[in-house]
Amino acid sequence: MWIRKAITAIKTDGKDKAFAAFNSPTGGYVDRDLYVFVYDLEGTVISHGGNNALIGKSLVNLKDADGKTFVQDFVTVAKGKGEGWVDYKWVNPTTKKVESKTSFIKRHGDMLVGVGVYKG
Repeated sequence: MWIRKAITAIKTDGKDKAFAAFNSPTGGYVDRDLYVFVYDLEGTVISHGGNNALIGKSLVNLKDADGKTFVQDFVTVAKGKGEGWVDYKWVNPTTKKVESKTSFIKRHGDMLVGVGVYKG
């Protein structure tokens, strides 16, 4: 549901307004440890509801706690099937602990939109 809502916002409100909402804790796209993120198809962060400091940074070689280059997996899913799940381990912003996480990735034009949930 969050992915559809985010993509609809990009289509109807335009990228700038949608990304501002995604990035804001009060924009309707952040709820505790749930948030929308957007990357280009090269692995650079365009929008990130969990950490605005990542915007504009290439994370294509970023590794999780087990050494998995999960952003590369985001890009592979987006360029390949166009949508799907990616599992990895990441710091939960609520608990501050590394936990198993799964994110649903969906390609939208020249970008990918994602939302992840922690399994821990």
